[in-house]
Amino acid sequence: MNKRYVYGVIVLCLIFTSLFSQTTFSSDVAIQKSNEMVDEHWKNYQNGVSRYYGWVWLKNYAEQQYIGNISFHDDYLQELKNRNMKQIRMDCTIYCAKVLKVGMGSQEYSKLVGFHDEIWAGKGFAGWSVGYLLVDRFGWKAYAFIEPGANYYHHYISHFKDKKEYPVWRQPNIKIEDYFILGQDDEQIEELLRKHKFSWGFSEDGIHTWITNYTDLLECHWDGSPAAKYNPNNWLPDLFETTRFIEFKDYDVHIIIVPPTN
Repeated sequence: MNKRYVYGVIVLCLIFTSLFSQTTFSSDVAIQKSNEMVDEHWKNYQNGVSRYYGWVWLKNYAEQQYIGNISFHDDYLQELKNRNMKQIRMDCTIYCAKVLKVGMGSQEYSKLVGFHDEIWAGKGFAGWSVGYLLVDRFGWKAYAFIEPGANYYHHYISHFKDKKEYPVWRQPNIKIEDYFILGQDDEQIEELLRKHKFSWGFSEDGIHTWITNYTDLLECHWDGSPAAKYNPNNWLPDLFETTRFIEFKDYDVHIIIVPPTN
């Protein structure tokens, strides 16, 4: 057999293998990353300060609250300095993107960033923009969910039924595989979620971004504080929160986007 032919076949096989490995999403690695972040945060939250903080907390609340004569803002920065810790700004989309990145791997995530820049140059990630790209460019599958009493219920349902799309205001609609009515289709919803260790999700045109781990919704709040001492009366939400998806009532319309099965 011609050696050049054999060499060419080997090269093609290597290229194919490389491409295949790049498109494989690891839900295990993604959820492990989330668990590590959350566990680290809560350990430090209770015993000192966490390097993870909600950016709205630092910007809007921390400068207005005090421990003695020092603001929460300045106290937090001093605590970080004393502990040689680097602060990490968080909100719902930043958290989800960090988890998504490790699940995708650096090469595929770089592609996602590149596609995003091509369409929305200069604009940051949003739940809907990442969701659109995951479906349109990476072969993920989307499912829609709606409460019976949701605003614009019939508008959403008409898109779900007739166009098989999740409508996003003034942005590309996202193709969906199916839709479910919360409170009516809960058994089917949980059956679907139990098949997927990880999914990317958002609510109401992307007003809030989150991920799921099987039947649980995992979210990050931009006004969550980095330490228990900055939230003495628990009047602010926890930075990280877990809620069973079918019990999540903060918003009425959602989309869940699941990775391709290996």
